[in-house]
Amino acid sequence: MRVLLFDPSSGASGDMIMACLLDLGADTKMVRAAVESVGCSLEISRDEKHHIGAARVRVQAGGKRYKTLAEARSILEGARLAPSALDRAKRIMEILAAAEGKVHGVAQEEARFHEIGVLDALADIAGSCAGLESLAVERVISLPISAGSGTVIAAHGRLPVPAPATLEILLESGLLWRGGPVEGELLTPTGAAILAQFADEIADDYPLIGTGAVGYGAGTKDLEIPNLLRGVVGDLVEEAAARPSHTHFHAHPDHDRVVQMETNVDDVTGEILGNLIDLLMDEGALDVSIVPAVMKKGRPGSIVKVIARREEMDRLARIVMRETGSLGIRIFPSLHRYVARREERTIDVEIEGKNFQVRVKVSFVGDEKLHIKAEHEDCKRIAAEVDIPLREVSRRAEEKAWKEIS
Repeated sequence: MRVLLFDPSSGASGDMIMACLLDLGADTKMVRAAVESVGCSLEISRDEKHHIGAARVRVQAGGKRYKTLAEARSILEGARLAPSALDRAKRIMEILAAAEGKVHGVAQEEARFHEIGVLDALADIAGSCAGLESLAVERVISLPISAGSGTVIAAHGRLPVPAPATLEILLESGLLWRGGPVEGELLTPTGAAILAQFADEIADDYPLIGTGAVGYGAGTKDLEIPNLLRGVVGDLVEEAAARPSHTHFHAHPDHDRVVQMETNVDDVTGEILGNLIDLLMDEGALDVSIVPAVMKKGRPGSIVKVIARREEMDRLARIVMRETGSLGIRIFPSLHRYVARREERTIDVEIEGKNFQVRVKVSFVGDEKLHIKAEHEDCKRIAAEVDIPLREVSRRAEEKAWKEIS
């Protein structure tokens, strides 16, 4: 599968994304036509950041602006974009409008654009969509984004980084991000919206890619780190095929890879936490635990810990945030887990002169039996029927299982 991987370790903006795509080999004519068709001009040049060569784009837009989502859509509909690229561009504008609307407490159709309302932002979107279309990749992956730190001067005064609209996009999209590594705004709302729409997958580390091309898009600022957006285009490689000498570990049936998610809560009742455990397990979590904790100012609270497969991470994180009101989830990625192989068997057991069938769960490490656990509901039913303690039914069933199961 041909993939495009974005590595926004120095953040991202609309012009950086467009420049990165051009450096990766996007069709210059298609990108330029898209930019010019929304009323802008495009200058493409080379730049260097910390001795790394990169593409640089400058969009000249004049003084024209758009104020609403409807006006932005109208301009895009006249752009020279393939139908799929036009659809992407419209959805990016909808992401921006939804974020602006949430910040200001209005519907997205009523949102008014401020910093992103100048025409060059629309040109960045159109050009980036045309560039992605011309690369003809099958999947787009985004690594964690560096958003910067400190404050930024905006139309509403001095605001914290990430800017409010940018933060809304990050939280809604599930993009992974971090503060820093330098002060200042590294991620713009337009850059966040483009990445949110482009990304089919969000990864915490580089997957195995047979590299075909590497490209860099330069930002306008000169920072103490290279102000570059890096992109990689290549063929996604299955891990077992790529590293046969290591498959004895990764393909071993008693190992797998999981992620651990955590969040702290201090205003959630026990009933809600109990319901959360049930919801997460029903939705595919491998394990959920709630750990009592002392929070700031001595308040009692809880740490919610969830073990899950990576592909379930985003969906389960949203459930935790929705049910608890948490504003963020810590992710500990790519954990190796040593697990026992588990099987369910059914045994016949005689208790108080009656024959019963009891399901038991058997754990193995290799061919060695590790543990046997009788099914609680079966034992509970039998205990009620023959009027003996539940623990005694469980003991007899497990003893019989240990003798019979090899």
